Amino acid sequence: MFFGAVIFAVIWALIALFLRHYPETMSGYNTMPREKREKVDIQKLGRLISNVMFAGVPSVLLSPLMPSVALYSLLLCWIPCGMLIVAGIYVNVRKEKFEKR
Repeated sequence: MFFGAVIFAVIWALIALFLRHYPETMSGYNTMPREKREKVDIQKLGRLISNVMFAGVPSVLLSPLMPSVALYSLLLCWIPCGMLIVAGIYVNVRKEKFEKR
């Protein structure tokens, strides 16, 4: 169980690093019209999503220490993915923070 959590945490962190260096690969960005893409500060958005993903790594690494399967799955999957959902909602609500100036 511990080895699987470590593998998942490493993959999660590698995806976060990839998004930090190549934020234009985020879902939806390449399908936007060119006019909208020019308005988005993609570097700032990539840093935010990358930071949120890095914040979920400790939860994944602590998951094998949980006594029940319910707590294990909560820390392994639901908390990191929930943090990404909250970040997505935040980005959609506060669009002006991610516009180029």
